Amino acid sequence: MLRILKILYILCFTLVFSNVFQAQNKNVFNEDNQAQVFAVLSAQYSTEAYLLTQKSYFSSNIYDIKQNCDTASLLIQYAMLYADSAFNAAYDTCEYGMTVILVAKDYQVKAIEGLKRISRESNLSAIRSFSEKSMYAVSDAIVEAYKASLYLYYEELIDSIVDLGIEEFAIDCDHLIIDTVLNNEPREITRLEVDEFSYMTIKEVYGKRLDEIGGELNLLNEQSDKNSGDKLAQINEAITQLEIEQKECSKKMKNSEDRLISVRNDLSEEMLQFVHKDIFKTDKYGFYNEDVPIPQDSEIPEGLVFKVQMAFFKNQLPPKHFDGIFPLLSMKVDDTYYRYVAGNFSKYIEADRARAQVVEKGYSDSFVIAFFNGEKISLCQAIEKERDIN
Repeated sequence: MLRILKILYILCFTLVFSNVFQAQNKNVFNEDNQAQVFAVLSAQYSTEAYLLTQKSYFSSNIYDIKQNCDTASLLIQYAMLYADSAFNAAYDTCEYGMTVILVAKDYQVKAIEGLKRISRESNLSAIRSFSEKSMYAVSDAIVEAYKASLYLYYEELIDSIVDLGIEEFAIDCDHLIIDTVLNNEPREITRLEVDEFSYMTIKEVYGKRLDEIGGELNLLNEQSDKNSGDKLAQINEAITQLEIEQKECSKKMKNSEDRLISVRNDLSEEMLQFVHKDIFKTDKYGFYNEDVPIPQDSEIPEGLVFKVQMAFFKNQLPPKHFDGIFPLLSMKVDDTYYRYVAGNFSKYIEADRARAQVVEKGYSDSFVIAFFNGEKISLCQAIEKERDIN
């Protein structure tokens, strides 16, 4: 079952497009980009099929298993149709995204083949074996379909560039790097960012399944009070199997939560070493908490760095006071006060835009400060240095 942890593990660069995480239960995040829409829908139908194959794997009731597999087969067929649609709607500039969606479809085909074998089997051991293979195949399909949706994102960006009247641009979908005459320098997404999203998603998958199990157990317990004999024995067996699955899911969910805390602690420090406007967020809710405290006195990157100062207090503030703002840093001043700052920006205008966003969230006293080689300098000095650099 360790391979289940592969689910969505390779969802590279997703944090650049935070809407992807909200694209669950058919809430497609960008309806104007047809290729991306279809890829996400393919992943979502595959996810629903995966949950059914997982349920089948833990079940010992052959009738329920086959019923679940029939439904899963139908869902995967829809997923395959959306994979085809994503391929057909994709721009030629995104060849890698097109390749990835075909890989997703190959896994969907393998899952279908396993499910068909289940429908012809009567041996529980063989059925479980095919259920496991189908479960792994469809989990790989989820990974690849979501991955394809991220690469296919760039076709929309090309349209935006053209709409802006920008004639010169280059795009490399294989490496997810865009270079335009707007001079928006690309930033590579780090492994820790990928890991964070992966464990967030895995945790959600297991959480959803635990909710389903809880509901099923309640219904079965109600039925057990109304039945007897063979029917009661079947209900009790189903309850036992669900309780086993519940225990396994709880264990895996706890492991995901522990890993997520570890990853976020490392990520909170790592992001403070990057100087880039795209790292700054105002909607990263719940990131900092008792388990993931705001870093204190972390080293400021070399060179010219602008930050947004939001607070200056004698006592430390709880993380929830700044909920949603990322990345944050607490700086101790004169061994008495705490300065809370956000972001790392290379240009004053970028920091000032971030300041405006922070003010909108209620931090009306926020202002831009600057550092050079780790030392605080005046804004006048910083702006002069920025002019010299440019």
